[in-house]
Amino acid sequence: MDTSDGVFAASQDGDVPPYIVPVLRLVSSTHVEPTTGLVLSESGLVLVPGGFASAGDEIVVLDGGTDIVGNGRTARIARDLPMVGLQVLDVYGLRRSPAPFADSGMSDGDPVRLRAFPPAEQIVEGAAPLDVAATVTVFGENAEPAVSGDNSLPNVTGPLLDACGNVAAFSVANDIQTMASSPGTRYRWRTTLLDAMERLGVTPAPSACIDRSAVPEADEATATDAPEEVEAEPAPEPSTPPVEPEAETTPEEPGAEMDDAAGATPEADEVFDLEILPPIETDTSPEPPPMSETTRDDTGRYWGWLILAGALIAAGLALHFWRRRLATAAHAEQGEAMQTPVSPASGEASEFDTAPADSQLRLEGRFADGRPLSISCPVNRDAINLVIGRGHVDLRIASAAISRRHAALNGTADTLTLTDLGSSNGTMLNGVPCMEGEIFYVEAGDTLVLGDARFTLELAPIGETGGR
Repeated sequence: MDTSDGVFAASQDGDVPPYIVPVLRLVSSTHVEPTTGLVLSESGLVLVPGGFASAGDEIVVLDGGTDIVGNGRTARIARDLPMVGLQVLDVYGLRRSPAPFADSGMSDGDPVRLRAFPPAEQIVEGAAPLDVAATVTVFGENAEPAVSGDNSLPNVTGPLLDACGNVAAFSVANDIQTMASSPGTRYRWRTTLLDAMERLGVTPAPSACIDRSAVPEADEATATDAPEEVEAEPAPEPSTPPVEPEAETTPEEPGAEMDDAAGATPEADEVFDLEILPPIETDTSPEPPPMSETTRDDTGRYWGWLILAGALIAAGLALHFWRRRLATAAHAEQGEAMQTPVSPASGEASEFDTAPADSQLRLEGRFADGRPLSISCPVNRDAINLVIGRGHVDLRIASAAISRRHAALNGTADTLTLTDLGSSNGTMLNGVPCMEGEIFYVEAGDTLVLGDARFTLELAPIGETGGR
């Protein structure tokens, strides 16, 4: 998608919930790859499809506008969840209300709406955000919900919201987003999303559904219990105390005032002279007052606290050096243990021993020149981690068109993923190219093409395949 003018053309009007944001991966200086993100927490965690970005990619989340420079917030990959095909981004400075989740799962026939940003082609044409209705089908009491086939949804990434606006599922588009429906579109329902949030340590936002039936009753109760207004009585005016008549004073004669002042002057001078006289010195110096019993007790208590503090400091230093000596000894023992190899014949089980193999993973097919291809490897169906390639790997394909470490299979028998490891001649799954770092879900019977080798994948118990 061309963004040479620095503006992303997707509309972010008020109709889009605040917890739905456009996420861009900068492909070049003028092109971006858009998708729809779901805000999981107020700290800026945003959910996107798995494999949307790789380490080192430039990721931008638009916050409140379409200008990539002015409204873009940079993000990094916080967590990959390959088992469920999701990825979590940490967006710097994004402070939005997280998406709410319902208290219970969906029921058969419940309506949902896909709220997402359209594919890149429609965004360029100025298309508005998507709001597509659908119906949920639940085949059993504990079965996983599914979107009804009567009203299929487009192959677009984005959340499915219930009638209250709670997140019911997250749609993950298959390959390139299109407005047409696709059987490869995967839906991660409420239970899967809550499990992923629990692994992230994120508490989901409460349900947006509000019981309105109790609101009128509360209003009536409030109106009934409201106390009647009582008119305030006027405050009594403060009583004014009676004014007593001032006693008449007889003015003194001016001559008498001067006589009094003249008579007081010698006394004042005499007092002043006495104050500036030097103190009388005596041979006997006054003895200090005797120390009271309270002062002695306080002094003894202070000395006790000082002694106790010194003892604690000494004990702390001793404990520090003792722990340091233990750590040095433990480090030395650990180094000796690492230098001393454990013999496989000792019979001691290692902490890192792999789970016992209970199944056989087999690749059956042909090379481009017609030669047959048949290789297998024992695995544990609950912990499959294999590398396919030409070098020292788990499943070795002897062909110059195969890279030394071509692709990897990881997961379990029920949820198995395929990842290209940067091969020279590429990897394809059912005709879809797998780019380096992308994660694809693979099932038994799928057709894989690695270099010039074309084969199918089979997984069966060891007893049924007859060993390696």
